[in-house]
Amino acid sequence: MKRIYFLFLFSASLFSCRDHNDPSGYTGFLYTSNNASTGNGIIALGRNNDGSLVELPGSPYATGGNGDAADGDFDTQWALRLVGDYLLAVNAGGNPTNGSISVFKVNRNDGSLTQVDQNPSTPAMDNMDSRGIRAASIAVSTSGSSTWVVVANQHSNPHFEMAPPVAVGTVQASPLRNLAVFTFNQTTGLLQFGSIGATYDSGQFGGSTTVEFNASGTKLVTSTWGVTHIMAPDADLTLQKPGRLYVYSFAGGTLTQTGLFEEAGVSGNIGFSWSPNGQYIYLSNFNLHSSKEDNSLTVHDGTTAAKIQNFATGGRNDEGCWTLVSRDNKKLYVVSFGENIVSVFDIGADNKLSKSLNPNFFARQGGIPTGDSKDMYEAPGNFLYVLGAFQSHSVATFKVAASGALTEESGSPYRVPSSVGKTKEQHAFLGLTGFEK
Repeated sequence: MKRIYFLFLFSASLFSCRDHNDPSGYTGFLYTSNNASTGNGIIALGRNNDGSLVELPGSPYATGGNGDAADGDFDTQWALRLVGDYLLAVNAGGNPTNGSISVFKVNRNDGSLTQVDQNPSTPAMDNMDSRGIRAASIAVSTSGSSTWVVVANQHSNPHFEMAPPVAVGTVQASPLRNLAVFTFNQTTGLLQFGSIGATYDSGQFGGSTTVEFNASGTKLVTSTWGVTHIMAPDADLTLQKPGRLYVYSFAGGTLTQTGLFEEAGVSGNIGFSWSPNGQYIYLSNFNLHSSKEDNSLTVHDGTTAAKIQNFATGGRNDEGCWTLVSRDNKKLYVVSFGENIVSVFDIGADNKLSKSLNPNFFARQGGIPTGDSKDMYEAPGNFLYVLGAFQSHSVATFKVAASGALTEESGSPYRVPSSVGKTKEQHAFLGLTGFEK
Protein backbone atom coordinates (compact mmCIF):
# COMPACT_ATOMS: atom_id res chain seq x y z
CA MET A 1 0.00 0.00 0.00
CA LYS A 2 2.82 2.40 0.81
CA ARG A 3 4.31 1.87 -2.63
CA ILE A 4 0.95 2.49 -4.32
CA TYR A 5 0.41 5.63 -2.22
CA PHE A 6 3.88 6.91 -3.18
CA LEU A 7 3.22 6.29 -6.85
CA PHE A 8 -0.09 8.14 -6.57
CA LEU A 9 1.57 11.15 -4.98
CA PHE A 10 4.38 11.09 -7.55
CA SER A 11 1.90 10.96 -10.44
CA ALA A 12 -0.20 13.73 -8.91
CA SER A 13 2.86 15.94 -8.53
CA LEU A 14 3.77 15.41 -12.17
CA PHE A 15 0.33 16.40 -13.43
CA SER A 16 0.05 19.38 -11.11
CA CYS A 17 3.11 21.00 -12.65
CA ARG A 18 2.63 23.00 -15.86
CA ASP A 19 5.95 21.88 -17.29
CA HIS A 20 6.65 22.80 -20.91
CA ASN A 21 7.14 19.12 -21.71
CA ASP A 22 3.83 18.10 -20.12
CA PRO A 23 0.95 18.14 -22.62
CA SER A 24 -1.54 18.91 -19.85
CA GLY A 25 0.25 22.23 -19.36
CA TYR A 26 -0.27 23.51 -22.91
CA THR A 27 -2.85 26.20 -23.52
CA GLY A 28 -3.25 25.35 -27.20
CA PHE A 29 -1.74 23.65 -30.23
CA LEU A 30 -0.48 24.66 -33.69
CA TYR A 31 -0.11 22.53 -36.82
CA THR A 32 1.78 22.87 -40.09
CA SER A 33 2.95 20.34 -42.67
CA ASN A 34 6.54 19.75 -43.75
CA ASN A 35 5.39 19.10 -47.35
CA ALA A 36 8.18 16.56 -47.89
CA SER A 37 8.11 15.05 -51.36
CA THR A 38 9.30 11.75 -49.93
CA GLY A 39 6.38 11.60 -47.49
CA ASN A 40 4.40 14.49 -46.05
CA GLY A 41 4.16 14.91 -42.28
CA ILE A 42 2.03 17.05 -39.96
CA ILE A 43 4.13 19.00 -37.47
CA ALA A 44 2.34 19.39 -34.13
CA LEU A 45 3.38 22.10 -31.68
CA GLY A 46 2.25 22.72 -28.11
CA ARG A 47 1.71 26.34 -27.10
CA ASN A 48 2.56 27.46 -23.58
CA ASN A 49 0.90 30.28 -21.66
CA ASP A 50 3.91 32.54 -22.30
CA GLY A 51 3.54 31.99 -26.06
CA SER A 52 6.53 29.67 -26.41
CA LEU A 53 6.27 26.54 -28.57
CA VAL A 54 7.38 22.92 -28.20
CA GLU A 55 7.20 20.20 -30.85
CA LEU A 56 5.07 17.35 -29.53
CA PRO A 57 6.16 13.72 -29.17
CA GLY A 58 5.18 11.78 -32.29
CA SER A 59 5.54 14.82 -34.53
CA PRO A 60 5.64 14.86 -37.49
CA TYR A 61 2.66 12.59 -38.09
CA ALA A 62 3.01 10.79 -41.41
CA THR A 63 0.11 11.38 -43.79
CA GLY A 64 0.89 8.45 -46.06
CA GLY A 65 0.94 10.87 -49.00
CA ASN A 66 3.61 12.89 -50.75
CA GLY A 67 4.22 16.60 -50.40
CA ASP A 68 5.79 18.73 -53.12
CA ALA A 69 8.74 20.57 -51.56
CA ALA A 70 11.01 19.35 -54.36
CA ASP A 71 9.14 21.60 -56.81
CA GLY A 72 10.17 24.71 -54.90
CA ASP A 73 8.15 27.67 -53.68
CA PHE A 74 4.57 27.38 -54.84
CA ASP A 75 2.15 29.46 -52.85
CA THR A 76 -1.07 28.61 -51.07
CA GLN A 77 -3.10 29.62 -48.04
CA TRP A 78 -5.22 27.20 -45.97
CA ALA A 79 -3.35 24.00 -46.80
CA LEU A 80 -4.63 22.78 -43.41
CA ARG A 81 -8.12 23.12 -41.96
CA LEU A 82 -9.60 22.22 -38.59
CA VAL A 83 -13.18 20.94 -38.86
CA GLY A 84 -14.67 20.14 -35.48
CA ASP A 85 -12.43 17.46 -33.99
CA TYR A 86 -10.66 16.75 -37.29
CA LEU A 87 -7.66 18.15 -39.14
CA LEU A 88 -7.71 18.09 -42.95
CA ALA A 89 -4.39 18.42 -44.79
CA VAL A 90 -3.35 18.57 -48.43
CA ASN A 91 -0.73 16.24 -49.87
CA ALA A 92 0.41 18.43 -52.75
CA GLY A 93 2.69 15.94 -54.48
CA GLY A 94 1.86 13.16 -56.91
CA ASN A 95 -0.07 10.40 -55.19
CA PRO A 96 0.79 8.95 -57.69
CA THR A 97 -0.43 11.72 -60.06
CA ASN A 98 -3.21 13.63 -58.34
CA GLY A 99 -2.88 15.24 -54.96
CA SER A 100 -4.72 13.85 -51.95
CA ILE A 101 -6.32 14.88 -48.66
CA SER A 102 -5.45 13.32 -45.30
CA VAL A 103 -7.83 13.43 -42.34
CA PHE A 104 -6.76 13.15 -38.70
CA LYS A 105 -8.82 12.93 -35.51
CA VAL A 106 -7.52 15.52 -33.06
CA ASN A 107 -7.08 14.83 -29.36
CA ARG A 108 -8.04 18.22 -27.94
CA ASN A 109 -6.37 17.50 -24.60
CA ASP A 110 -2.84 16.69 -25.72
CA GLY A 111 -2.82 17.74 -29.41
CA SER A 112 -2.01 14.27 -30.73
CA LEU A 113 -3.36 13.09 -34.08
CA THR A 114 -4.84 9.79 -35.26
CA GLN A 115 -5.30 9.29 -38.98
CA VAL A 116 -8.74 8.40 -40.33
CA ASP A 117 -8.76 5.77 -43.10
CA GLN A 118 -10.67 7.22 -46.06
CA ASN A 119 -11.44 3.77 -47.48
CA PRO A 120 -12.03 1.33 -44.60
CA SER A 121 -12.81 -1.50 -47.04
CA THR A 122 -9.11 -1.92 -47.94
CA PRO A 123 -6.33 -3.13 -45.63
CA ALA A 124 -4.17 -0.05 -46.32
CA MET A 125 -4.50 3.41 -44.75
CA ASP A 126 -6.05 5.45 -47.56
CA ASN A 127 -6.21 9.18 -48.25
CA MET A 128 -8.85 10.85 -50.40
CA ASP A 129 -7.94 11.57 -54.02
CA SER A 130 -8.13 15.36 -54.49
CA ARG A 131 -9.40 14.91 -58.08
CA GLY A 132 -6.67 17.14 -59.45
CA ILE A 133 -2.93 17.78 -59.57
CA ARG A 134 -1.25 19.54 -56.64
CA ALA A 135 -3.91 19.91 -53.99
CA ALA A 136 -3.11 23.30 -52.50
CA SER A 137 -5.92 24.84 -50.43
CA ILE A 138 -9.00 23.68 -48.52
CA ALA A 139 -12.23 25.57 -47.80
CA VAL A 140 -14.87 24.32 -45.36
CA SER A 141 -18.44 25.37 -44.59
CA THR A 142 -21.19 23.73 -42.55
CA SER A 143 -24.78 24.43 -43.53
CA GLY A 144 -27.49 22.58 -41.64
CA SER A 145 -26.51 18.91 -41.56
CA SER A 146 -24.02 19.21 -44.45
CA THR A 147 -20.34 20.04 -44.19
CA TRP A 148 -18.92 21.08 -47.56
CA VAL A 149 -15.22 20.83 -48.38
CA VAL A 150 -13.76 22.41 -51.51
CA VAL A 151 -10.21 21.55 -52.56
CA ALA A 152 -8.25 23.82 -54.89
CA ASN A 153 -6.00 21.80 -57.21
CA GLN A 154 -3.32 24.21 -58.40
CA HIS A 155 -1.67 21.91 -60.97
CA SER A 156 1.57 23.93 -61.48
CA ASN A 157 2.99 27.43 -61.43
CA PRO A 158 5.02 28.12 -64.60
CA HIS A 159 6.74 31.49 -64.51
CA PHE A 160 9.68 33.52 -65.75
CA GLU A 161 12.83 34.40 -63.82
CA MET A 162 15.52 37.07 -64.22
CA ALA A 163 16.36 39.45 -67.07
CA PRO A 164 16.87 38.41 -69.77
CA PRO A 165 13.98 36.11 -68.84
CA VAL A 166 14.26 32.36 -68.42
CA ALA A 167 11.10 30.26 -68.60
CA VAL A 168 10.59 27.89 -65.65
CA GLY A 169 8.00 25.35 -66.69
CA THR A 170 5.40 25.74 -69.40
CA VAL A 171 1.71 26.50 -69.30
CA GLN A 172 -0.20 23.25 -69.78
CA ALA A 173 -3.90 22.93 -70.47
CA SER A 174 -5.47 20.47 -68.04
CA PRO A 175 -8.89 19.80 -66.46
CA LEU A 176 -6.95 18.69 -63.37
CA ARG A 177 -6.52 22.40 -62.52
CA ASN A 178 -9.81 22.76 -60.69
CA LEU A 179 -11.98 23.15 -57.62
CA ALA A 180 -13.24 19.79 -56.35
CA VAL A 181 -16.33 19.63 -54.12
CA PHE A 182 -16.68 17.07 -51.32
CA THR A 183 -18.92 16.49 -48.33
CA PHE A 184 -17.44 15.64 -44.93
CA ASN A 185 -18.99 13.49 -42.21
CA GLN A 186 -18.03 14.99 -38.84
CA THR A 187 -19.06 11.77 -37.07
CA THR A 188 -16.94 9.31 -39.07
CA GLY A 189 -14.27 11.67 -40.42
CA LEU A 190 -14.90 10.47 -43.98
CA LEU A 191 -14.81 12.62 -47.10
CA GLN A 192 -17.09 11.86 -50.05
CA PHE A 193 -16.44 13.27 -53.52
CA GLY A 194 -19.31 15.17 -55.09
CA SER A 195 -18.30 17.00 -58.25
CA ILE A 196 -15.82 19.26 -59.99
CA GLY A 197 -17.17 22.71 -59.26
CA ALA A 198 -14.96 24.72 -61.64
CA THR A 199 -12.04 24.08 -63.96
CA TYR A 200 -9.28 26.40 -65.20
CA ASP A 201 -8.21 24.33 -68.17
CA SER A 202 -6.01 26.73 -70.13
CA GLY A 203 -3.67 27.64 -67.30
CA GLN A 204 -3.05 31.07 -68.84
CA PHE A 205 -3.97 32.73 -65.55
CA GLY A 206 -2.48 30.08 -63.29
CA GLY A 207 -4.03 27.65 -60.87
CA SER A 208 -5.77 28.35 -57.58
CA THR A 209 -3.65 29.43 -54.64
CA THR A 210 -6.38 29.93 -52.03
CA VAL A 211 -10.04 28.95 -51.78
CA GLU A 212 -12.38 30.23 -49.08
CA PHE A 213 -16.08 30.36 -48.19
CA ASN A 214 -17.72 33.43 -46.72
CA ALA A 215 -19.06 33.06 -43.18
CA SER A 216 -22.54 31.98 -44.27
CA GLY A 217 -21.28 29.48 -46.86
CA THR A 218 -23.26 31.15 -49.65
CA LYS A 219 -20.20 32.41 -51.54
CA LEU A 220 -16.91 30.80 -52.54
CA VAL A 221 -13.83 32.68 -53.74
CA THR A 222 -10.55 31.54 -55.26
CA SER A 223 -7.41 33.43 -56.27
CA THR A 224 -4.93 32.30 -58.94
CA TRP A 225 -1.18 32.49 -59.44
CA GLY A 226 -1.17 33.96 -62.94
CA VAL A 227 2.13 33.70 -64.83
CA THR A 228 4.69 35.62 -62.81
CA HIS A 229 8.01 37.21 -63.77
CA ILE A 230 10.26 37.24 -60.71
CA MET A 231 13.88 38.01 -59.73
CA ALA A 232 14.03 40.80 -62.33
CA PRO A 233 14.23 44.61 -62.00
CA ASP A 234 10.71 44.76 -63.38
CA ALA A 235 8.12 42.36 -64.72
CA ASP A 236 7.93 42.14 -68.51
CA LEU A 237 4.27 42.73 -69.32
CA THR A 238 4.57 40.74 -72.54
CA LEU A 239 5.42 37.67 -70.42
CA GLN A 240 3.67 38.24 -67.12
CA LYS A 241 0.00 37.23 -67.03
CA PRO A 242 -2.27 38.59 -64.30
CA GLY A 243 -3.61 36.43 -61.54
CA ARG A 244 -7.35 36.32 -61.14
CA LEU A 245 -9.96 36.56 -58.40
CA TYR A 246 -13.11 34.50 -59.00
CA VAL A 247 -16.28 34.89 -56.94
CA TYR A 248 -19.01 32.23 -56.99
CA SER A 249 -22.35 31.81 -55.32
CA PHE A 250 -22.55 28.40 -53.62
CA ALA A 251 -25.66 26.32 -53.03
CA GLY A 252 -25.94 22.57 -52.52
CA GLY A 253 -22.47 21.94 -53.92
CA THR A 254 -23.04 24.00 -57.08
CA LEU A 255 -20.86 27.01 -57.99
CA THR A 256 -22.23 29.89 -60.08
CA GLN A 257 -19.76 32.61 -61.06
CA THR A 258 -20.80 36.16 -60.08
CA GLY A 259 -17.51 38.01 -60.34
CA LEU A 260 -14.07 38.00 -61.95
CA PHE A 261 -11.19 40.44 -61.56
CA GLU A 262 -7.78 40.70 -63.21
CA GLU A 263 -5.44 43.62 -63.78
CA ALA A 264 -2.41 43.84 -66.06
CA GLY A 265 0.77 44.16 -64.03
CA VAL A 266 -0.71 42.45 -60.96
CA SER A 267 0.19 38.77 -60.73
CA GLY A 268 0.82 36.19 -58.05
CA ASN A 269 -2.52 36.65 -56.30
CA ILE A 270 -2.15 34.47 -53.21
CA GLY A 271 -3.79 34.74 -49.80
CA PHE A 272 -7.02 36.56 -49.09
CA SER A 273 -9.48 37.03 -46.24
CA TRP A 274 -13.12 37.97 -46.11
CA SER A 275 -13.92 41.23 -44.32
CA PRO A 276 -15.72 40.71 -40.99
CA ASN A 277 -19.03 41.90 -42.46
CA GLY A 278 -18.66 39.68 -45.55
CA GLN A 279 -18.87 42.62 -47.95
CA TYR A 280 -15.24 42.72 -49.11
CA ILE A 281 -12.31 40.48 -49.96
CA TYR A 282 -8.80 41.49 -48.81
CA LEU A 283 -6.36 40.07 -51.40
CA SER A 284 -2.54 39.96 -51.38
CA ASN A 285 -0.57 40.12 -54.65
CA PHE A 286 3.17 39.48 -54.78
CA ASN A 287 4.37 40.00 -58.37
CA LEU A 288 3.84 43.62 -59.39
CA HIS A 289 4.94 45.68 -62.36
CA SER A 290 6.59 48.94 -61.25
CA SER A 291 3.47 50.84 -62.31
CA LYS A 292 1.42 48.79 -59.81
CA GLU A 293 3.56 48.96 -56.67
CA ASP A 294 0.60 50.16 -54.63
CA ASN A 295 -1.37 46.99 -55.38
CA SER A 296 0.34 44.59 -53.00
CA LEU A 297 -2.94 44.55 -51.07
CA THR A 298 -6.25 45.08 -52.84
CA VAL A 299 -9.81 45.22 -51.56
CA HIS A 300 -12.60 43.77 -53.72
CA ASP A 301 -16.37 43.64 -53.76
CA GLY A 302 -17.53 40.29 -52.36
CA THR A 303 -19.97 39.67 -55.21
CA THR A 304 -18.56 41.28 -58.36
CA ALA A 305 -14.84 41.14 -57.41
CA ALA A 306 -14.49 44.79 -58.52
CA LYS A 307 -11.49 46.54 -56.94
CA ILE A 308 -12.43 49.05 -54.23
CA GLN A 309 -9.06 49.96 -52.64
CA ASN A 310 -5.36 49.25 -53.12
CA PHE A 311 -2.26 49.62 -50.93
CA ALA A 312 1.49 49.01 -50.85
CA THR A 313 2.84 46.82 -48.07
CA GLY A 314 6.63 47.03 -47.57
CA GLY A 315 9.29 47.97 -50.12
CA ARG A 316 9.59 47.28 -53.83
CA ASN A 317 9.07 43.55 -54.46
CA ASP A 318 8.46 42.74 -50.79
CA GLU A 319 6.07 40.04 -52.05
CA GLY A 320 2.89 40.31 -50.00
CA CYS A 321 1.36 36.84 -49.97
CA TRP A 322 -0.64 35.92 -46.83
CA THR A 323 -3.50 37.57 -44.97
CA LEU A 324 -5.22 37.18 -41.61
CA VAL A 325 -8.03 39.14 -39.95
CA SER A 326 -7.32 39.64 -36.24
CA ARG A 327 -9.41 37.86 -33.61
CA ASP A 328 -11.10 41.15 -32.65
CA ASN A 329 -11.84 41.99 -36.33
CA LYS A 330 -10.02 45.33 -36.02
CA LYS A 331 -6.79 44.59 -37.90
CA LEU A 332 -5.65 42.89 -41.08
CA TYR A 333 -2.18 41.34 -41.10
CA VAL A 334 -0.31 40.77 -44.37
CA VAL A 335 2.90 38.72 -44.52
CA SER A 336 5.46 39.47 -47.23
CA PHE A 337 7.52 36.47 -48.27
CA GLY A 338 10.45 38.35 -49.80
CA GLU A 339 11.19 40.88 -47.06
CA ASN A 340 9.97 38.74 -44.12
CA ILE A 341 7.71 41.50 -42.84
CA VAL A 342 4.21 41.71 -41.41
CA SER A 343 2.12 44.74 -42.44
CA VAL A 344 -0.75 45.91 -40.24
CA PHE A 345 -3.88 47.64 -41.55
CA ASP A 346 -6.88 49.01 -39.68
CA ILE A 347 -10.34 47.63 -40.46
CA GLY A 348 -12.83 50.48 -40.25
CA ALA A 349 -16.45 50.44 -39.16
CA ASP A 350 -17.36 50.14 -42.85
CA ASN A 351 -14.82 47.26 -43.19
CA LYS A 352 -12.65 49.23 -45.60
CA LEU A 353 -8.94 49.44 -44.79
CA SER A 354 -6.62 52.23 -43.69
CA LYS A 355 -3.18 52.70 -42.12
CA SER A 356 -2.65 54.38 -38.75
CA LEU A 357 0.88 53.14 -37.99
CA ASN A 358 3.92 54.72 -39.66
CA PRO A 359 5.63 52.58 -40.69
CA ASN A 360 2.92 49.94 -40.59
CA PHE A 361 5.20 46.95 -41.20
CA PHE A 362 7.46 44.97 -38.88
CA ALA A 363 10.41 42.75 -39.79
CA ARG A 364 11.20 39.32 -38.41
CA GLN A 365 14.42 39.12 -36.41
CA GLY A 366 17.17 36.54 -36.06
CA GLY A 367 18.98 36.79 -39.39
CA ILE A 368 16.21 35.03 -41.30
CA PRO A 369 17.09 34.61 -45.00
CA THR A 370 14.97 36.53 -47.49
CA GLY A 371 12.10 34.59 -48.96
CA ASP A 372 10.94 32.63 -45.92
CA SER A 373 7.76 33.92 -44.25
CA LYS A 374 4.28 32.58 -44.94
CA ASP A 375 1.10 31.72 -43.01
CA MET A 376 -0.08 33.21 -39.70
CA TYR A 377 -2.05 32.18 -36.62
CA GLU A 378 -3.26 34.47 -33.83
CA ALA A 379 -3.76 33.16 -30.29
CA PRO A 380 -5.24 34.62 -27.09
CA GLY A 381 -2.82 36.70 -25.09
CA ASN A 382 -2.08 38.89 -28.12
CA PHE A 383 0.30 36.43 -29.74
CA LEU A 384 0.75 36.37 -33.52
CA TYR A 385 2.65 33.42 -35.00
CA VAL A 386 4.35 33.68 -38.41
CA LEU A 387 5.56 30.60 -40.25
CA GLY A 388 9.19 30.51 -41.40
CA ALA A 389 8.18 28.05 -44.05
CA PHE A 390 10.72 27.94 -46.80
CA GLN A 391 14.25 28.22 -45.43
CA SER A 392 14.40 28.69 -41.65
CA HIS A 393 11.79 25.99 -40.86
CA SER A 394 10.68 27.97 -37.85
CA VAL A 395 7.78 29.81 -36.24
CA ALA A 396 8.18 33.44 -35.16
CA THR A 397 6.22 34.74 -32.17
CA PHE A 398 5.09 38.38 -32.02
CA LYS A 399 3.35 40.25 -29.25
CA VAL A 400 0.58 42.52 -30.55
CA ALA A 401 0.08 45.94 -28.92
CA ALA A 402 -3.30 47.65 -28.71
CA SER A 403 -2.26 49.84 -31.64
CA GLY A 404 -1.47 46.77 -33.72
CA ALA A 405 2.30 47.31 -33.50
CA LEU A 406 4.27 44.06 -33.38
CA THR A 407 7.25 43.14 -31.20
CA GLU A 408 8.99 39.81 -31.72
CA GLU A 409 9.35 37.84 -28.49
CA SER A 410 12.68 36.98 -26.91
CA GLY A 411 13.76 33.51 -28.03
CA SER A 412 11.83 33.78 -31.28
CA PRO A 413 11.84 32.17 -33.77
CA TYR A 414 11.30 28.60 -32.62
CA ARG A 415 13.15 26.28 -34.99
CA VAL A 416 11.19 23.08 -35.46
CA PRO A 417 13.47 20.22 -34.28
CA SER A 418 12.22 17.64 -36.80
CA SER A 419 13.12 19.98 -39.68
CA VAL A 420 16.54 21.14 -38.47
CA GLY A 421 19.15 20.49 -41.16
CA LYS A 422 16.57 20.07 -43.93
CA THR A 423 16.92 22.02 -47.17
CA LYS A 424 14.03 23.90 -48.77
CA GLU A 425 13.86 21.11 -51.35
CA GLN A 426 13.30 18.61 -48.53
CA HIS A 427 10.91 20.58 -46.30
CA ALA A 428 8.84 23.62 -47.34
CA PHE A 429 6.07 24.10 -44.80
CA LEU A 430 2.47 24.45 -45.98
CA GLY A 431 -0.34 25.85 -43.85
CA LEU A 432 -0.64 26.96 -40.24
CA THR A 433 -3.66 26.45 -38.02
CA GLY A 434 -4.42 25.70 -34.41
CA PHE A 435 -6.87 25.73 -31.52
CA GLU A 436 -7.04 26.69 -27.86
CA LYS A 437 -7.80 24.26 -25.03
